Amino acid sequence: MEIRSFDGNAAPKLVEERTIEGYAVVFNHESRVLFDPDKKRTFVEVINKGAITEDLLKRSDVKALNEHNKERLLARSINGVGSLTLSIDDYGVKYRFEAPNTTEGNYAVEMIKRGDVFGSSFAYWTPEKNVTYTKKPDGTLLRTVNLIEKFRDVSPVSDPAYFGTDVEVRSLDSFFEEPKQDESYKEDVINLRKLI
Repeated sequence: MEIRSFDGNAAPKLVEERTIEGYAVVFNHESRVLFDPDKKRTFVEVINKGAITEDLLKRSDVKALNEHNKERLLARSINGVGSLTLSIDDYGVKYRFEAPNTTEGNYAVEMIKRGDVFGSSFAYWTPEKNVTYTKKPDGTLLRTVNLIEKFRDVSPVSDPAYFGTDVEVRSLDSFFEEPKQDESYKEDVINLRKLI
């Protein structure tokens, strides 16, 4: 399962006293630099319009959670019905729900109102056959998601970015490179042999 986050226009907002809405997914928008721990590489991702369909939403059990924590449930849509409303437009996948009168619901309302929670996020899964990789002109790897097969949750989040925009791909790649072995000891061994 992968998690992607958006801020800016996708941010959760209080549209009424306890009604929260935002965009869990933004189409055709480049992510910030992400890191694939399995392949030890960085990339930028775009989710194509059409990667998420109405059919997918109508056959999924999607939960609205605080910070992707399944123990912090806010709303739910099972097969398109429930306290969580999901819709698709040209911009992305929009979510809307009335915050429950619970500790979690009250927390979400207060944190969004204060501006401490300012990102929207979603969790998804798709096999590699639904993804294409290309190189951008600057050498950055671009991962394009063409179809999502599982849509698990949407979340208002306090930290929507994986890395800051000022971090370059090359600097991240070098950070995750295998360390080079220090071979300066070889010269010390040669000098030691000369003394013996």
